[in-house]
Amino acid sequence: MKIVEAIKEFEFEQQVNGLSKKYIALCQHRLNSWKTYMIDELFIDEVDLVTERHIKLFIRYRQNLGREKNITINNRLATLKVFFKFLIEMEVISKEKNPMANIKNLKEGRTVISTFTDDEVKRIIDSTGSQTYSNIRDKTILIFLFETGVRVSELVGIRNSDVFLDRIFIRGKGSHERYVYISKKMRRQMKRYERAKKLRFEHLPSSMVDDYYFLNQEADGMSRSNVNKILRRAGTKAKVREEIRCSPHDCRHYFAQKQIKQGIDVYSLSRLLGHSSIDITTQYLRGLQMDDIIDIGRRTSPLRDIPIKLI
Repeated sequence: MKIVEAIKEFEFEQQVNGLSKKYIALCQHRLNSWKTYMIDELFIDEVDLVTERHIKLFIRYRQNLGREKNITINNRLATLKVFFKFLIEMEVISKEKNPMANIKNLKEGRTVISTFTDDEVKRIIDSTGSQTYSNIRDKTILIFLFETGVRVSELVGIRNSDVFLDRIFIRGKGSHERYVYISKKMRRQMKRYERAKKLRFEHLPSSMVDDYYFLNQEADGMSRSNVNKILRRAGTKAKVREEIRCSPHDCRHYFAQKQIKQGIDVYSLSRLLGHSSIDITTQYLRGLQMDDIIDIGRRTSPLRDIPIKLI
């Protein structure tokens, strides 16, 4: 089968499986870059002619361009692994001819993730007013980001029917679905927001009000850029340190590191964050200080609650 045809078949399979358009487009971008190299540089246009050496040549080519970190090249390899796994399942190539079978990921630099302090989070949330619909909504959004660790795309995608008494249904990245909890503090703020939203749009017919939970002034669902602006504005008012970007993903980092400090296990944290693997979750451990680790160990000591006699 031609590489071009195989990539189209792979795209069709992803669409049938209900994967997000954004994820499919990303896979197509990576595969088309690889296809171009295979055809233009190595003169190979059939998938069953691709070997392990060809993949290694592609890796070296991306490295020599000097524009990508190892983590970016590893993401390209991850897509190629899924692509060739699909071709094996479709019996386009045999398992023995899988060129990705022995390809290992490149070593990635261990980046320490810095995020907000508790005091900065308090100042950010308190920076919003409390009298207008926009102010109440913005405070609710900020609390959502810090309290649940959801991605900004997940937050703006929440619909009214996704909100329950004690949890929220989240449509996650790569079609991964999960629930996040609603704490008592967040529930109180949500009630305030829901009352303000009802009052703000009560003059409009229901057909003109979007079904999304968070709405802008025109009763349309919020965009990702709207949320980014809310957080940046709040960060400026709160005088957050310059090294913190004040992005929704920084709120996610704060959530993860705070949960770890509180003693949550990595598996449970991975489920709350909607990660496909705990390997992704463990990167948040790198931002912890040794004092944090010692404190966690003290609180989770195996003998802490066992009444033993000491000599």
